Amino acid sequence: MTIYVRLAAYEAVIIPAGSIALLDGRKATLQALACFRDSLVSGGQLFVDVPAPGTVAAHEGMRYWQRGSYLWTLQTLHSEYDSVASQTTRFLRYDKWQDGILRRTELQPFRLQHWTSQEFADLLAEAGFAHILVTADYQPAGTSGTASEFWTFHATARHQI
Repeated sequence: MTIYVRLAAYEAVIIPAGSIALLDGRKATLQALACFRDSLVSGGQLFVDVPAPGTVAAHEGMRYWQRGSYLWTLQTLHSEYDSVASQTTRFLRYDKWQDGILRRTELQPFRLQHWTSQEFADLLAEAGFAHILVTADYQPAGTSGTASEFWTFHATARHQI
């Protein structure tokens, strides 16, 4: 007979900069949140930044940066919003230039999952978190307006015995 013991080892888990939105859909997000809970000691804290819903930009300017002898450029070729899935998909084109010659191009789909504040709080509760508090734009509770860029959810792990 094999016995598995869960070893919750952390006092806190921090998921910064909206990276949780890279997970595709409710099921994947709920599974990740449950894994975070299982990694926490009872009463451990989860801090997760969630991008606040916003409008899809019609046009985004080209971005560029220099790394060694290479110039890298990044363009958003297309953005679309799926209201049923509550996801934005952008198609990003990365170009690598050297001495004015295009050396490499890569096209990347980039999908973000969007959540309302209530939807994400409900996911946290379903994943086994309690005492859920949300703040906006890294300000103390109650000081941010409606034009928030990020919400930070603070939640406490509950463990069943």
